[in-house]
Amino acid sequence: MPYLFFLLFPLLLFAQGEMTTRTQVLMGTFVSITLETEYNAQITQAFEHIKQIESSLSNYDPDASLSKLNTTHRIKYNPILSEALTLSTSYYKETDGYFDVTIGSISKELYHFGEDKTFSPSKKALKAAHLDIHGIHINPQSISTEANISIDLGGMGKGYGADKVAAYLEEQNISKGIIALSGDIRCLHLCEIDLQSPYSEQTFATVQSKLPNLSVSTSGTYRRFATTKEEHHLINPKTALQGREFVSVSLFTTADNTKIDAYATAISVMPRDKALRFLEKLQSIAFVLVDKNGKILYGNTKNLIDIRWLDYNENASKASKTTKEETKAKSAKSLSHPDTTHPNEIAK
Repeated sequence: MPYLFFLLFPLLLFAQGEMTTRTQVLMGTFVSITLETEYNAQITQAFEHIKQIESSLSNYDPDASLSKLNTTHRIKYNPILSEALTLSTSYYKETDGYFDVTIGSISKELYHFGEDKTFSPSKKALKAAHLDIHGIHINPQSISTEANISIDLGGMGKGYGADKVAAYLEEQNISKGIIALSGDIRCLHLCEIDLQSPYSEQTFATVQSKLPNLSVSTSGTYRRFATTKEEHHLINPKTALQGREFVSVSLFTTADNTKIDAYATAISVMPRDKALRFLEKLQSIAFVLVDKNGKILYGNTKNLIDIRWLDYNENASKASKTTKEETKAKSAKSLSHPDTTHPNEIAK
């Protein structure tokens, strides 16, 4: 069967208040912020926060702090980049090395993901690529890396952006709205999210949050790839090979988009058994996975989300059980997901 993947479409559940949604192209994708109309000025300021983050974490803007670090391997201290790298180091440890931002030595330097022209590196080049999270050094004056290391923060940057905007809106006493950076979403109030397969043009599930401040992150093999679709951008840092076990990973938790963005990236390249064991230990993170055969697995949902399974030709099953739960019928919606294959070209 064709690969199945998630499309996220958040539906805010508000009893009152007219809402305003504004969208800009930032951080290589479409960033949408929805708030009550009276907070239009706060939407403007939220975009400014995203722009500041982009100017620190971008690999595509040559003037961004990360781009300069990858070029010169030493820059003046930048608090945003320092925090993102410090968090990335902790996620490296928590995922047993499956989340490694020094994957840029492969994703950026060899494949050139996100650029106008991508390449298919040789096995020799992949094997020779140097990854070392311990090669990043931060002190109060500077940030530096070893000369043969390149950093790619694409696996956590959008989640980081969502968290920073959410923190700003909380300071403004705003508790209704949504922040969406492609597949990284923060629902400030209760919301519904449709999960859809475009191959059948069907929504196969609707997820409803049980708590406010729901963080959502999705990672998949279906949008960004090099010269062939097999060469997608989710690469196992331990083997330099693409992750093959899962087509799509969606995670749900409360108020921590950065962590689940990184975790979704790591789970996408883990061996299947290790990924499921990792998730089963994280009761604060709900998950819905689609494996390479199109099988849907989910778990840890009790306190976070309700899932309503819809009419679809696949079955849903809990990762810890062998029994299958047949889906219930409902009409489909036609949704779309922003293409983030070429961030430099997306605005065009």
